[in-house]
Amino acid sequence: MTDFYKEFSTSTEAEWLDKVKIDLKGKSIDEALHKFHPIEEINYSSYGFANDKNQSHAIPGQANYARGGKIQNNDWINNVYVPKDSPKNMNAFALKQLMNGATGLTFDLHDFDANQCDLIIKEIGFEHIASTFYYSTKEQYDWLNKLASTQSLNGSAINTGNQKFELIHNIRNFIVKGIDVQYAGGNIHQEIGYALHKGHALLYKLINDGMSVDDAAAQIKFKLGIGSNFFFEVAKFKAFRALWYTVVQSYKPEHSCSTIAYIEAETGFLNKSLKDPHNNLLRQTTEALSAVLGGVNELTIRPYNAWSTDTDLDKTQRLGLNIALLLKEESYLDKVIDPAGGAYILDDLMNSIKEKSWTTFQKLEKEGIDFLKSAINSIAKTRIEKAEKQENKHIGINKYFNNEPSKTAWKVEIETAFGTPVILEKDCQIEVQL
Repeated sequence: MTDFYKEFSTSTEAEWLDKVKIDLKGKSIDEALHKFHPIEEINYSSYGFANDKNQSHAIPGQANYARGGKIQNNDWINNVYVPKDSPKNMNAFALKQLMNGATGLTFDLHDFDANQCDLIIKEIGFEHIASTFYYSTKEQYDWLNKLASTQSLNGSAINTGNQKFELIHNIRNFIVKGIDVQYAGGNIHQEIGYALHKGHALLYKLINDGMSVDDAAAQIKFKLGIGSNFFFEVAKFKAFRALWYTVVQSYKPEHSCSTIAYIEAETGFLNKSLKDPHNNLLRQTTEALSAVLGGVNELTIRPYNAWSTDTDLDKTQRLGLNIALLLKEESYLDKVIDPAGGAYILDDLMNSIKEKSWTTFQKLEKEGIDFLKSAINSIAKTRIEKAEKQENKHIGINKYFNNEPSKTAWKVEIETAFGTPVILEKDCQIEVQL
């Protein structure tokens, strides 16, 4: 077989840099092409070479799984979060999303009883989709156990209450919310480090409770946020998978697939605007694209106004789901395994993120989470200051924004492990309800 790459001549790094020096007309290469991102706290270069020492030339489906564990395609689950309403309305909403193309649903059972839970899932064929349930009571636990025994549940059931229950069989029972770091305004290496730390603590506990490392790893689902820093976000998912492989592999699992992280990626609200819906859609599109290129298992595009006083989410949910469908049905990104693979500059960026994230993880393992809270708070302040000074420009938020009074306001109803979530849009009044 002919070696495709030998048909083309390549320049050495020295030859390429000599040419760049001429083109830069006196500006230094370090100044022009070597960067430091003040929010991500990552040093990176704007170029890369095939012969760089850090290039692994790995292939998809092989350890360390930076290029993903998928070997047939790049398919993912288009997931929809079902907002709290009456059981009848939640059921109607869920069925509508399935008819619109969703392949996964997330339900929070809140304080509903078993009969109400039956109404919520009426006529839904769970054997054909992925599902995630958040439950908190003994009645809900018994109801889920019965559901799991009568239908082929594919997904997760997460206990959010204070009572301890036996694990529900054949599904994931634990979730690690790295997304909390993004909500609070933190950066990528903090999110990865925190998710690794919480994931490792959970893995260790399950093993100590008598579970094999393979079974323990299969119990864990990671939920990571998706930011707007496109290439960094693509590299984030790759770096996280590679580092989680390192963590699990240290426990010597019997099956290599046990070292592959199962990741749900969800869009956030930090950079969204209630007064500029069209730019929100552009942001959600690039965010979703970065997650897909990063090889996630589930993609959840939340309505951009989900954290607002606006209760009409039908249109914005449909638009969000349409973005995911366009990436799959019209862009065919589910057909190509690791579409971003082979980009030397992206590999170099991923390695920088891995190194920084592993340092954060190791510090968390030694010192605990307190230092991370202050570090995230510092990054959040930097984000806000740069937005207020327009050093970082966000169209519709701090530049070219709509001066008309807003009809809706931000309404944050969650508290993260690191405090109240950050919203950059300041001209819409923020209601915090916890």
